[in-house]
Amino acid sequence: MKRLFFFAALALMLISCGGNPKGQGDRTAPDQPQNIISELDFNAMQELYDDSEEDHGWKPLCKWQYVDLDGDGVDEVWMRDMAEEYGAFFTLGDDYPTLIGVESDRFKAYTREIRDGKGYFCKSGSAGGPSYYTEIVTLQGSRVVERYTELQVYEDVEAELNGEELGADAISAYKAALPEGKELEAGAWNILDLTDYDRVPAHKNSAKEDKIIMDFITEMYNSSMYVEDAFLEEHCTPRMLQQLRDDYEYDGEGYANWDFRSESDDGFNDGNGIINIEQIDGRYYYEANDAGYIFRNIISAFIQDGIVMFDGITRDATYKVFDPFAEGAEEE
Repeated sequence: MKRLFFFAALALMLISCGGNPKGQGDRTAPDQPQNIISELDFNAMQELYDDSEEDHGWKPLCKWQYVDLDGDGVDEVWMRDMAEEYGAFFTLGDDYPTLIGVESDRFKAYTREIRDGKGYFCKSGSAGGPSYYTEIVTLQGSRVVERYTELQVYEDVEAELNGEELGADAISAYKAALPEGKELEAGAWNILDLTDYDRVPAHKNSAKEDKIIMDFITEMYNSSMYVEDAFLEEHCTPRMLQQLRDDYEYDGEGYANWDFRSESDDGFNDGNGIINIEQIDGRYYYEANDAGYIFRNIISAFIQDGIVMFDGITRDATYKVFDPFAEGAEEE
């Protein structure tokens, strides 16, 4: 699927997890400063993350919270993607954000006790086979002052401090001087709404029309009618047909009928179907099962000459997709 990194004008629409994507107003988590991070900062942080050579996800970072790693009263920013599989930490002490470090499903972040005005971003984990990777970034005054990396393969250990290779004695001395490690506890996440609402124009339909349209969306999805080009050409406006052509990723011409589904591409099963559908501010939000994945899309629609016409479709970027194959999915 195409990656849509959309930061709209007036983009800082911050809503609490699980909330309705419309009508919430701008809110940050409790007891946190407001209007500190600018749209330019968010764009810059996303760009730094995308350009990182470390293992990072392709989905945009949209969940964020403040965290003061070095206790200087100036907050750093912790960001994650919606699924919380990948994340990154940034300083905002300079005119331009600085990437502190990236976390992934293999390397989740932790910190250490603050000592002498210094704080820490740390991560460690298996680097494949017998390899074990550790990274420790030291911050002071909201600036990165040291970066330590270590790769251990069986009993062999290689490490660098600020790009300079360390011997065995220096490695031992550095690690012995570190404060105790501790878990980095996540507070309430703010969500940056990256939904591309320009793809789904709002239409003023009557309550009767809303009911007809929502019933039709349910039938369309449950019966997989959207896989047929003839159906799309009958029930999509020229505007939406162009969207589906633009989203088509293969050679030649076609319609990206997968836009109606999640991003699983894992086929179909008997559990596929609409779970919930509602009209919000002239758009239709449908929550559905797609081969075990639970997702929510937003679709624009109206009735013309007695025919339901679709006028645009997009992902609801504020919705956390349920991935049945993710770690711990059975417990959710």
